[in-house]
Amino acid sequence: MPLPGVEAAVTTILDAHVAITAAGHVAVDLYDGCFLYNFDSRQMWLIDLDEYRPGPFTLDAGRLPGSRRYMAPEEFVRGAVIDQRTLLYTLGRTIQHLLDTPGGWRGSPAQSRLATHAARPTPEDRHPDVVKPVAAWRSTCSA
Repeated sequence: MPLPGVEAAVTTILDAHVAITAAGHVAVDLYDGCFLYNFDSRQMWLIDLDEYRPGPFTLDAGRLPGSRRYMAPEEFVRGAVIDQRTLLYTLGRTIQHLLDTPGGWRGSPAQSRLATHAARPTPEDRHPDVVKPVAAWRSTCSA
């Protein structure tokens, strides 16, 4: 898929989560299985969204459900705060997953820096919410 199409698909995912966080919720169990791309219409669809919770919240279990590849480290710690920083980690991993290929990174260096910053292991090292990184993402897109 050409890079502008991938960027548009990522933008759809990010924009949806700006709206979701504006409504006061954070994603739980968001991973690549929630993304369905229609190649005929060139549209990204978010599907099988099992759970969004009002956030922030404190994890009262040993871990949250989800794919380990997309889960922030705090999602495995009882008593951890789950908030937009946690969601930002998942969105950073999503960008990494969609732009990294066996042939190497196909996005720009700015997109790589943005995704890497979003997926930092320590929540305090990430942006406090998704708004600023999504705005930064838009400035990196080629189309």
